Amino acid sequence: MTVPQSGRKQEYVAIIDQDEVTDEVRNIAVKYDPLNRSGHEGFHVTEHGELHIDDANVLAEHKLIEKKIPNDAIQIIPLPAETGQLVHQYGENGFRLYNLPIPDDGSVIGLLGRNGIGKSTALDILSGSQVPNFGGDGEGPDWNRAIESFRGTTLQTHLEQLRDESVVTAYKDQRVDSLHETEADTVRELLVSRSDDPDRFVNALGLRSILDRSLSDLSGGERQRVAIGVTLSRTADLYLFDEPSSFLDIKQRLSVARTIRSHVQETDSAAVVVEHDLATLDLLSDAIHVLYGEPGGFGVVAQRSAVRTGINQFLEGKLSEENVQIRRHSIDFPSAGSRDSGNNEPALVYPQLEKSFADFSLIVEPGQIHAGESVGIVGENALGKTTFVKMLAGSVTPDSGRVPEDVLVSYKPQYITPDSDVAVRERFASVTDIHAQSFKTRIQNPFDLESLYTRSLDSLSGGELQRVGIALCLARDADLYLLDEPSAFLDVDRRVVLADRIHQFSKRTNRPVLVVDHDLFVIDRVADRLIVFEGEPSQSGYADSSQSMRDGMNAFLSALEITFRRDGRTGRPRVNKPGSQLDRQQKSSGEYYYQD
Repeated sequence: MTVPQSGRKQEYVAIIDQDEVTDEVRNIAVKYDPLNRSGHEGFHVTEHGELHIDDANVLAEHKLIEKKIPNDAIQIIPLPAETGQLVHQYGENGFRLYNLPIPDDGSVIGLLGRNGIGKSTALDILSGSQVPNFGGDGEGPDWNRAIESFRGTTLQTHLEQLRDESVVTAYKDQRVDSLHETEADTVRELLVSRSDDPDRFVNALGLRSILDRSLSDLSGGERQRVAIGVTLSRTADLYLFDEPSSFLDIKQRLSVARTIRSHVQETDSAAVVVEHDLATLDLLSDAIHVLYGEPGGFGVVAQRSAVRTGINQFLEGKLSEENVQIRRHSIDFPSAGSRDSGNNEPALVYPQLEKSFADFSLIVEPGQIHAGESVGIVGENALGKTTFVKMLAGSVTPDSGRVPEDVLVSYKPQYITPDSDVAVRERFASVTDIHAQSFKTRIQNPFDLESLYTRSLDSLSGGELQRVGIALCLARDADLYLLDEPSAFLDVDRRVVLADRIHQFSKRTNRPVLVVDHDLFVIDRVADRLIVFEGEPSQSGYADSSQSMRDGMNAFLSALEITFRRDGRTGRPRVNKPGSQLDRQQKSSGEYYYQD
């Protein structure tokens, strides 16, 4: 047996392509299986004629069967294990990070992986704020030891510069909600106090109109853009961005991606970016490192790969160069033909709704939401999406039009504030019967809540709090469920689970769910139909009735002059480069969101 550095037995998984399984393959697998020969169950044929083996029973010895079969019907792949250079460890039995990503002058390097897998730790080390301790074996953190460990690699020079303080780094933290906790009062004051060129990115990041705004009055998206502007405005050798797309709409995300890339290329500096929005990561990066392992246990930085290759292998769950299965199942994408037509009975019918504030007005055309469907709500920031949701929820009263009062609504707001030290279990017990089997099946198990039950709400991380907020919304007995930006703070794997669980919940309960989100990856998985918001941000917003995914995405993206295509290998949505042949072709055909 192969034993990884941690001393634990290496685990394997069998990947079986049933389309390639012939009678010969079945016979070889069953006959030569060492478990079958010793009286235990290994490879066997199910009552449906499929070749199968339980994951827990797969051994390294099964690779002998893989070698005997005449095709690629069976692959025996190792699951993640601790391997590579141990760089940093938190405490005797704490999280361990293996290897480091490699910055590259003139390039943006993306980091992709689950939360709790070491991405932020890697950024801290590359920025110089964390000195690697190589396992905490008593010698303590030491830059010279780090340099020696990576001697002969591209990292050696960077680590030497960190030791000698001859490299300048600029770091945008993951959290932007504490931006106002500085000595500066306004955006302008912050830029002046922390930037080498305060005005350089004001127009590119859309900050001109908020320069004299108080930092405490900024929205999440405005704080994110200000934080990015402050970081880019510093003269640095290495720029580090931790989740720069959070709270930004799709147009802002793509604009930020282009701005970061352009600056790095023009200055011949380097950048390393942690990002969970795959469309943004795809457009932003020149290459990526996938990180894998056990969240909270260990993380391994895989070899650098081309962007498309790395993202696709991450979604497929197998890293070819590492020969490791990082996920038991691949992440697949729905096709246009698999969308629900939404022909069920209407669960909510609403008239034209209008609402005006001091400097903003909103008009929403009459519409209806059907039972058992998931409806995505898309549009730029500051067009009234949240106002519309709040009108449906009853927390904002329309100036014109009236939402039926007999429809019971459950609402998860955009921002979740953990303003209580109440335990998670108690919070759920206050809204539903947590012992009911239906709750356990539909909510507790899919959202992995049991591990959080004894924690207090104010002790949860952003991602954990988001999961609890979504689950609380769906746990309530209601006729309509409204989720505002549920993907914030979640990694790709969690976003997949989130979207699938929401969609399944809607179908199984026959209740409609409305989802406001800026990640088209999430909207693509969760939505049967779309409500599209257009207009002039912060001035006026307009929404038509709900429409099909194809029509809705075409309307939404055409207004932004952005086209998406499907990746030929995984089916994931990918942004076309503006002016490219595909971009021009899709615009001329009116297919801004190509789905075939």
